This record gives sequence, C-alpha cells and structure tokens, in this order.
Amino acid sequence: YNEYKSYLSMAEIRWPIYAQNYSKERQAICHLVRTRSHPLQGVVQYTEQEPLEEKAVSGNSAEDTILFDPLSDPLSGGLLGDDPLSAQPSVEPSPISVSTSRSSTSRETSAPKDEWLDRRQDILTRFTTSQKLTLSATSNKHERATNSSNLPEKVRDRLEQLDEMEDAPNLSNLTQSEYTKKIDEMGKKLYESWNQEQRVGALKLCIQLAKLLIDTTIPQFYPSKFVLITDILVKFGDLVFGRLRDKAATIQGRHSIPLRRDFTPGDVPDDAKETASNWFFKIASIRELLPRLYLQLSILRCNKFLSEDRHRAVLKDISLAARGVGDPLVSNYLRCFISRIGTITDSTCTDYLEILFQDSLTIYPSVMTWARKSHSSTMDSAQYAITHTPAYTWITLKYIRTVDLNGTDELISQIYEIENKGVLLNALLSCLPKDYIEGHVMDLLNQISCCQGTSFPILHLLKSLGDKMEGCTAMETKHRKRVVKEVWRLIGDSVTRPLEYIDCVISWLKFISLDEECDAYLDVVLEDVIKHLLPARTFESCYPQLEAMLEVVLRSHIPVEDLFNLTKFLPFLDLFQKESVKVDACKLVLRKFQEKSSGSLNNMVAINGLLYICKVLHNSVNALSLQDQIRDISQLINHFISKVDLKKDFEGQLSFYVDCRAGLSNLDAVLGYLVLSVCQLSITTLNRAKGNHTKKTAQFVRGCLAYCYITIPSIDSIFSKLDLYLVSAECALLNNSLTQCETFYKEALNVLPEVPVSLEGPDGRSYSTEAKVLDWISRYVSSLVFVPDNPAHLPLEIFRELLKVIETHGNLSNHGTLRSRILFLAYLTAVGQPSFLFDIENVVSNDRLYGQNKKFLQQLDNIIGNVISTIESQLDAICGLGQERENIEDLGYLAGVVVSGLDVTSPGPYNFLQKITRLCVEGNDGSFNLMSVVKVSGIRRVQLFPLLEKIQREVSVM
Repeated sequence: YNEYKSYLSMAEIRWPIYAQNYSKERQAICHLVRTRSHPLQGVVQYTEQEPLEEKAVSGNSAEDTILFDPLSDPLSGGLLGDDPLSAQPSVEPSPISVSTSRSSTSRETSAPKDEWLDRRQDILTRFTTSQKLTLSATSNKHERATNSSNLPEKVRDRLEQLDEMEDAPNLSNLTQSEYTKKIDEMGKKLYESWNQEQRVGALKLCIQLAKLLIDTTIPQFYPSKFVLITDILVKFGDLVFGRLRDKAATIQGRHSIPLRRDFTPGDVPDDAKETASNWFFKIASIRELLPRLYLQLSILRCNKFLSEDRHRAVLKDISLAARGVGDPLVSNYLRCFISRIGTITDSTCTDYLEILFQDSLTIYPSVMTWARKSHSSTMDSAQYAITHTPAYTWITLKYIRTVDLNGTDELISQIYEIENKGVLLNALLSCLPKDYIEGHVMDLLNQISCCQGTSFPILHLLKSLGDKMEGCTAMETKHRKRVVKEVWRLIGDSVTRPLEYIDCVISWLKFISLDEECDAYLDVVLEDVIKHLLPARTFESCYPQLEAMLEVVLRSHIPVEDLFNLTKFLPFLDLFQKESVKVDACKLVLRKFQEKSSGSLNNMVAINGLLYICKVLHNSVNALSLQDQIRDISQLINHFISKVDLKKDFEGQLSFYVDCRAGLSNLDAVLGYLVLSVCQLSITTLNRAKGNHTKKTAQFVRGCLAYCYITIPSIDSIFSKLDLYLVSAECALLNNSLTQCETFYKEALNVLPEVPVSLEGPDGRSYSTEAKVLDWISRYVSSLVFVPDNPAHLPLEIFRELLKVIETHGNLSNHGTLRSRILFLAYLTAVGQPSFLFDIENVVSNDRLYGQNKKFLQQLDNIIGNVISTIESQLDAICGLGQERENIEDLGYLAGVVVSGLDVTSPGPYNFLQKITRLCVEGNDGSFNLMSVVKVSGIRRVQLFPLLEKIQREVSVM
C-alpha cells in the first residue's frame, strides 16, 4: 500500500486513483439504527419524555400526530385507518324527471326480487329458430264495430278509444334477430309514448304485444318470444304503478311528500284512486281474452291503491279465466306469467297456485295430442314437449314451495302415476331440493327409465337430475358408484342427438368430479365421449360443449398434470381439431395448470403432454397475432417451464430445455426465459459442487453456456439479447469459465451497434433508446470490474472495445455522451483499486492479477486521461451553450465520482473538480454546495472537508 502511494506521487501519473480502504469504510457506514415505526406507515411524532415501549404507534392516542409521509407506500393508508374504498359514499339523490326512472326506483323498493330474471337468459339461449317469423297482431275491424253496438255508452267509448289506433305491424319472413329487434323497437316506442303523456297510446302498444303471444306457428321460439314480450309488459306495469304513486303524493307548501313504502288504501287520495280505477276499466274493456288477461296481470300491483286484498281475488279470477285459452302452449305460459306476477305482488298469497298446478296437470295429456295434431309437419313430439318445460318448471316450483313434506310426497305420487310424464318429471327434478333428491336418487332414476321410448327425451331428464346432483357431496362412495353405473347405462341406451348427449355428460361429470378418486370414472367417460363423437366427425358440431366438458374435467380433484396419466385424455383433446378451438382448449389447460399447480413437475408423461400443448399454442402465433396474445401465450408457456424440476437429473433438465428450444423457437419471451433457466441450472450445479467443479460438472456447465451462446442470437429483441449476454457472461464468470465469459462480453459489444435510435412504444409513438442504453452500459461496466484480462491481449481489452464501440456507433446525444463517460470514469477508478470490494471464488481478478504493476497503472492512467478529455469537451460545450442548469444532476454525479475515485489532492483531479464545481454553481444560481452532492463515507468526508471548502471558496470568488 505504501509502495502504491509513493508510486502515485510520480510525475508521469496525471490522474492518480484514491485507494479505498473498504473494511474501514464498511464499519463507518454499515451500522444499525433502531427505528420507531414501520417504514410503510405514516410519520408518527412522539414526545421526548415518553419511552418507545410505552408509546403506542396505532394512532389512537390523543397525543399522537399522524403526518403524511411522501416516501411511504400510498397503499399503506389502511394501516392507520379505514380503507377509503370500503367506506360507503353519501351521495345526495338527484332529482329524476323521467317517469320511467321513478317507477323503476319505486319497484326496486317495493317489490321482492324477481326469480324469473335468473331463468330468462337460459330460455333466450335455448329456444331459438332458423325459420322465418311473422309479426302480426291485427284484428278484424268490422267484427269490432258489430260487437260493440249493443254495449253501454261508457263502455263503448272506452272500446272506441282503444280501437282508434294505428294498425299493428304486419311483417313476414323475419329472421329471429329481426323479429327481436322489432319487439325492442315496440318497447322503445312504448316508453316514448309514455314520456310524451300519451298513456292510451302506450296501452295500445301493450295490447299489440300481448296479441303476438296468440301465435304459436313456430313453437320452438315461443318461450323466447314470451320472455321478450312479458319483460315489456312488466315494465309497463311499473310505469303505471309509478304514475299512480306520483299522483298519490300530497302537497305541503312547496314540497311534494310521496307515499310511504308500506302505504295502505286509506293513504291514497281520491283522485289517485279514480285514476287507478280508470286504468282497470280501460283494460277490462279489451275484447280479446289473452291481451286482457296479460294487461290485468301487468298492473296487478296497482290494486293496492284501491284495496288491501283485492289482488287475491283478481289472481284467482285470472287463474280460472286461463281455462278459456285453448292452445296448451299458450295457456301454460299464461299460467307461468300468473304465478310470476303473483309472487312478485304478494308472496303470501298461494291459493291460486294450486289452481294453476292442477289445471296444468289436467291439460297435460292434450300437450302430446296437440303436437301431433297441429305441429307434426314442423317438429316431432319430443321437441314440442321441450318447449313446455320452462312453464311447467316454474309453475311446479312455485306450487311445491307452498306445500309441506306430506304435500310434496302426494304431489310426487300424483306425477308418477301419469303416463308419458317426461315434462312433469323434468319440472319435478328442477324443483325438488338437493337433499331430497340425494335421498331418493335411485327412485328417480327408476322413474326416468320408465320414460324410455316416450315422446320426451330421457337425456333431458338425466341432465336435469345431474344438475341437481352436483352439490351432493355427502353421498357415500359405494352409493355414488351405484348411481354412476345406473346413469351411464341409461345414457348409453339413449344416445340419439350428440348435443343432448354431451350436455348430459357435462352435468354428470360435475357430480363425478366431486369424488377424490374419480380417475377411473373420468377415463371411462372420456372413452365413451370419443366413441360417440368420433364417427362421422360428429364432434365438429359440439365444440362449445366439448370446451365446457374440458373445463369441468380440469376443475376436478385430479391435478392437471395427473390427467395426462389417463389413457383417453390426450385422445379427447384431439377432438378439438378446428385451430381456433384447439388453441382455446390448450390455453384453458395451461391456465388451470397455472392455477392449481403448487409444487414442481417431474413426471415425464405430464411434461411431454404439456409440452405438446405448448407447441400447439406456439404454432398458432403468426404475423397477424396481437402483442397481447403473444404475451399471454408466452406467459403460460414460461410458467410451465418454471415448474419442471427433474431434481438431481441435471442432464435431463438441460435436455428438456433443448427440446423446448426446438419446439418453441418463435417466441422471444420463451427463448429468453429458457436462457435464464439454463443460467440458473449452471449456478445450481455450481452450488451442488460447493464452488469447486469436478471435470464432469465443469463440462456440464460449459454445455449450459454453449446452449446460451447458441440460443441468444435467435432472439429478435435487441435489448433482450444485450441483457441475456450480460447474464450469461456473469454466470460464466461465477463458474470460472473465463473463455466463455470473455466471448459473451464481446458478443454483446457486437450487438450494441444494432441498437436503433428510437423504438415504437405500446401507444404507437417513438421513444428514444438512450436511457436504456445507458442503463445497460452501467450494468455492463459494473460486472466487468471483476473480469480478469486475457494475458494474450492488452490490459482492459474488453473495456477498450466498449469505448471504441460507443465512440463509433454510440448514436448518443451530448447528454448521453457525458453520462456514458462518467460511467466509464467510475469503472476505471474501481478497476484501479489495490484490492476490490469482494472476490469471486476461484477467479483471480485484475487487482491480484496485476498487483499494481506500473505498466498497468500507466496504461490505466492514459485511458482515464482520454475519458476525462472527452468529458472536458462536453463540459466546454455545456458552458458554451449555457446548459449548466439542464445538466446539474449529471455534473453533481460527476463531482461525486471524481471525489470518491481520484486523489483530488493532485493537480489534475483538483483542477478538474474545480471546473465541475464552477459549472454547478453557475447552473444553480450561485447556491450550489459541493459537500451536499458529494456522497462519500464519513472517513473520506473528514479527510476532504478542508479541500472541498477551499474549492467552494475559490469558485465563489470567480
């Protein structure tokens, strides 16, 4: 050390390096300080007389003052108080001018939840048609005039008012979407008429809509048509209810006081009652039975303005009047609407439900007769029976809730005795509670088997039962096996339509997957599905159902990787032959693997199966793929790669990475992750060898590094290449593979000139790459400090090449050039230290390699002189352009590098630091303090304090 100090005093050394004493500086800097609070909490002020142990930090004490800490985590506010997102905001209700909004609000506050909303979407999805539809609700005008001649004058006036309306639309050859659009347009027109105070016009539109429910030309679409039209009728009832509620409000001074929520008829003014009566009289004057009944039901709640119990009698009367509807399809859905509206209006009124249920049983035999008589040319009896299922299910559900256990048994017995009971049995399966079904499942399966050969599809019944069995988790394993065996016997004997078959299989798969030992069941089910769908390529019409089935299989208790042990899982995946569908299925498998996998993966069968799925996703990427899609696929594949761990079989692990590179070569993110994984494998090998490689492990590590050397050039991203070369070089250095290490550093320098000046960002705009280049250079020279020089080359050969590349192909701005030279100066001052901060095991770095050789120090001094010369040129340019203020941060950083790395007591560094300080003072309006920006250790600060003060004074005088 003394010899080194004496050498630095020689005249030929212009830029002597300060020799750091790292051990003393570490002792001066690295000392622990006890803190008073968590760093993510707010700043807490404590009184001096109270010790820390007696002072709570919770902020609940009156003496604590919680201040905002700008450096704290913004998400840590919850540590000191309530979560602002959990607080309920108090919002003042805004005045509502549109009557539709008022009526909607009143309905939300006065009516119970409508269960029908949970079923409507299923109906709209299931009951569709490709046939042409006709929209016609006209009636005979001559017949209307003849029938009204003998009526009382007041009634005749009401009829004439309703008859004086525009002709209803009469459109034919409409597709389902066009028909639905027309219905929506009529609904919007109804709202427009209402908002324009045209109440009678709105009522006329509702009559037209209700008349559409008479048409059953296309039965398979009738349930959806019923849903669309009754939704509008219910909204119309809400409008009328809201209108009457507003009418009943009392005026006190300038304020209107609305009716209370639980108002009685005694709270309603007479004029509001009269308005309500007028609505009932108008609707009672409608000639046609079906529109009159539907409109009476839509405003059923409005009876509350006239009488407490009037709606009960009305419900019973309408239930009896429904017997006058001859078409069983129309009458059943009318009863369905009666039970829906009745439940919404008064859930305690149940007398009418028995009438509806018994009447539906009475007309049940005519359902099949009507299908053969009226629709035999357009659909078979089974399809016609299915159109009745939503109505029968809803009526049965509402009625079964009103009876006790004995009543339920009686109801079930009553249904069991009916012949051809498929529709009723399906409704019963959908309505019975799960615990009852779990205890009587074999009886229900016997009843289902009795329906074989009837007009109702048995697979539909098995699906309904399977949907209920999904939640039956308490069933014994023996009983569960018996149930599954009987179900699969019935399914195998009833396969007629592929879609119904696969839907039934999905329902029972949910039940099977509840068993923790469902491996054998799943293999049998998958084999059965392949057997039924593979012939004649039937699977091509069932892709959505197959994807739903795959999701059920993946949700089972079996880990995703163990599914590949099933003999039929991969053949089942082969059913997804359409490219887009297959890609979605493979994504689903990998996502479920990502969600469910917890440990490592070392089963080669599962590894090969998942690798095949990854290759399918990889091959789906093309030039038209979006970046989000590529990023999503790469993330899924990388997660799979990260889970593969063959434990001590390092060669097998490397072989797996080779296979991945061969099959996944078009995804930069995947190739980059493979390189990082192989680097990690080399470090794991080094740790297993305890830092001292044997001949075998050294050869294996060189193979890993060769893998990285071959893989990195195939990556398109320039910065990914640079980063991976740097990581690979560091791994080679740690493994004492110095030749490979030097190669990686030099290959990175060959790539550096390819960096463009700008790159396109995610938003489509161009962004400069200078900041990323400077960041990479900083990391590059930081790791280069510990790389020993090749004896066959000049000292610091790699750094000389870096300097040459930056000077020739850098494409850096003045700011970038200055910043890069500061980094170079920091590197040179570090590499010239007599001993480095730490050593790499089994690697002889330049501090010990040269041992402060005079020739080495002389060449180092020459390089430092060249770098400082470039820096001075940049400083002169800054001074000439008056850009001291814009570069104040870089100037302060440069001052810190000079003070900490060079011996500023020597003339060269002293004058250089003085020049930097002068520019800093000019750029900071004379208020610059050199001591505040120079971050050095306490020991060094004490040594340099007089010198730095002297420089500060000299600059201030200039």
